[in-house]
Amino acid sequence: MFTPFRAAGDDRMRRWTRESYETFRHLASTAADATGVTVGPLRELFFHPQPGDPWWTDLVQGARRLANVPAGYVDGWEAWMPRMRMLSYMPWLERRFVNELGGQIVTQRVREFADLFSRGFNIVINCAGLGARELADDPNVCPMRGQVLHVANTLGLNEALAEEGRGAITTYIFPFQDYVVLGGTYERDEWSESTSESDLAAIVERCRDLLRACGHADWRRMGEQRLRALAGLRPARVIGGIEEAVRLEREAVGADRFIIHNYGHGRTGVTLSWGCAAEVVRLVEEVTAL
Repeated sequence: MFTPFRAAGDDRMRRWTRESYETFRHLASTAADATGVTVGPLRELFFHPQPGDPWWTDLVQGARRLANVPAGYVDGWEAWMPRMRMLSYMPWLERRFVNELGGQIVTQRVREFADLFSRGFNIVINCAGLGARELADDPNVCPMRGQVLHVANTLGLNEALAEEGRGAITTYIFPFQDYVVLGGTYERDEWSESTSESDLAAIVERCRDLLRACGHADWRRMGEQRLRALAGLRPARVIGGIEEAVRLEREAVGADRFIIHNYGHGRTGVTLSWGCAAEVVRLVEEVTAL
């Protein structure tokens, strides 16, 4: 789900967010079936008042503060946001890379950048995620485990819902035609990629409460048909309290070799993806133009 909410709204974040949003809108309008990208309504509800307008409201369509919020909440925003059916989107990205752009995927452990330079490459793009902790010797990189459930969309949901204000706990309902993503957890420095049944049960209960608060008559049926449970590690980079301190910069290695670092996106990986990719391209073009 395209969710810029948790990123700091500096100039770079704004640029990356704008470029990504426009790309996702284009994919939704021209290749939705192939990519699994669509655009739909998202409501985010808060337990505490939100001062001013969020930094991202002028970058997306339909952003507005809710005039009325469900009982139990005190503030809320809605907007039209892209959502990616990952079971379609990730295979499409891979096909595009290999079949259309001539890319090659090689499975290999890279222990240091010198291994790649020794093979004749002079520009390396470091998108190592959590691996950048060792590969780039960056102790600011750490995992934030997330657990989610995919359940059948038996309720015919279309609107995405999220709530904020329970500390590190996050709750969201992201619907697709054939399934709904229920989340989630946000567990710092947790390296296990296994799910916990107690955590999953708590996610279902919170999502039911969210649906009930929003007036859905069949809220009790939420999660009645589980499809799969997943746990993944968000590659966060934490500096000065910012948990998405993205590192995107060029590093010179000698006179004619370069590393372009692009990692530390945490919860905003999808949201910033196309904008960061465009920034990487610009950095590469500057080098190749020398």
